[in-house]
Amino acid sequence: MNVNLKLLHTFARVAQLRSFSRAAEELGRTTSAISMQIGELEGQVGLKLLDRTTRNVTPTPDGAVLLECVQDSIRRLEDGILETRVAAERRRGRVVFGCAPTVAATFLASVLAEFRSVLPKISIHVQELTSNDLLTAIKDREIDFGITPIVQDKSDFSFTHLLREPLVALASGDHFPDIMQPLSLDCLTRLPILVMQGMPITAVYHEKEASFLLTELLETPGRPLNIACSVKQAATLVDLAASGLGVGIVPRLAVPTRMPPQLRILHLTEPEIVRDIGIATLKGERLSEPSLVMANIFKSHLLTRVLPAKLD
Repeated sequence: MNVNLKLLHTFARVAQLRSFSRAAEELGRTTSAISMQIGELEGQVGLKLLDRTTRNVTPTPDGAVLLECVQDSIRRLEDGILETRVAAERRRGRVVFGCAPTVAATFLASVLAEFRSVLPKISIHVQELTSNDLLTAIKDREIDFGITPIVQDKSDFSFTHLLREPLVALASGDHFPDIMQPLSLDCLTRLPILVMQGMPITAVYHEKEASFLLTELLETPGRPLNIACSVKQAATLVDLAASGLGVGIVPRLAVPTRMPPQLRILHLTEPEIVRDIGIATLKGERLSEPSLVMANIFKSHLLTRVLPAKLD
């Protein structure tokens, strides 16, 4: 049943005030207009809702039931509006967000320092989360937004693109001295590989692109994939690659400025493998002003990033 909410509000005021004329005065309408609205509502619900006399207006038994429901709905709606306003005020005084570990390790300290200099009175709450956990936290409203690799086919989220970066291979020259530069996907899959868990990437084939998880791209039909180790943190992967356990695949931003001397940085080709970094929010959500400031500082730092080392 499609009942006009304005009619319900008019009915509630008439029933509460026990008067058409007083309700008309309060609502800024004529008495005849109020009477027509009550008649329209009674027609829609198919019930007589008010008993009218020359001196008084009282709800019928059916009208009393409806009045109680309308009053309860209005109270809950008013409470909801109040809670929304309180939540909005609270958000204006703080920024709650998540950050992918590889981005956090490189940018978080400098971004927070700049934000603190701009908005010193705003409190900051940040969680370092992998991509899947970060998106779950946004969906559960534990955080307002996240700086994360962009994941395709996530219809609940909106992504604002910030940066595209290549993935590179890290190999110990002591343990893998014969690897040629650049390193093709075919050659890579013949080696023991170190990967980061659940990393979304894009494979660039000339002018065409396709999105995968890194492990999906590395899987070759007819050849078993040799994953020597799968880790969550880029720093762990760098250490494992330096030890010669395997060839590590990391985002370029995760390559440390000071690497173990035996590590080589290898460009990946055939195809080129990249990942896109962006700001993730729930679709349709609007960020608070402090959150927008934080997001813009991240954007500025990402776009002006100077990569730490030259390829070998």
